[in-house]
Amino acid sequence: MLYHQVTPNPATDQIVFVHIRKTAGTALAATLMQGLGAHPPMRTPWGSAERAETGLLALHGPLRRAAINLGEDLAILGRRLTGRPVHLVEDQPFYGAHMILGHEPPGPRPRHYITILRDPAERFLSDHAFMRSKRDRARSDCLEHRLYDLELPEFVEAIEARPEVYQHDYQCRQLADGRPDLEAARRAVDERLWLAAALPQIDRFVARIGEALGIAFPPPAHVRRTKGKPGIESLDPGLVARIRALNPGDAALVRHVAREFDAL
Repeated sequence: MLYHQVTPNPATDQIVFVHIRKTAGTALAATLMQGLGAHPPMRTPWGSAERAETGLLALHGPLRRAAINLGEDLAILGRRLTGRPVHLVEDQPFYGAHMILGHEPPGPRPRHYITILRDPAERFLSDHAFMRSKRDRARSDCLEHRLYDLELPEFVEAIEARPEVYQHDYQCRQLADGRPDLEAARRAVDERLWLAAALPQIDRFVARIGEALGIAFPPPAHVRRTKGKPGIESLDPGLVARIRALNPGDAALVRHVAREFDAL
């Protein structure tokens, strides 16, 4: 990590949060955005490329993105006509999005990347519980969306039987240009990220950012458990071990990040 090598200047630089899905990043982003005086960008050009879309969803995705961008452009035009400020990605000292490291929109500010990782078994449980309640399952770890209708043990069994339908080591992919490459993800942590931590370290993570920037951030808000997500302690240990085995790269990456953060 580059934490001791460089210090972002919020007046001129940009902290970019690689928000990996189901890692409790929403609460973190809200805390940092408020503390840094950032605003949600009024145009959001990223996100659609990450979606694994098939059938009607392949049409739905681009049309939905085009409609969103049109609405954003009209809102921006209205604000400009009435003299109100327009907040764009390139203007902000901080922003975060579900995106692969390095795939964010271009901008003129020097960038400093941060992320939070989560125990892959906990993240797996959150993904399963969250997607079971959704109709649009395009942005998910399992590419065979109907499998989310299965109960957890059957869901795990189905993925074990057909590993090609599951995006294993998703957290590695987000740091390694979309590839489930543990070594590339480790190099990204060591050589490209300004700061990273595992979810149990999130309060100290925010404190570290505040120490470097001279800002007293409040602790992130309490993260609510995904509705329907079982506590990992309530599950059969054998099932938990099988879930962890589906994401060996992520498990190793989380351990690496936690060690490196504690060593700072």
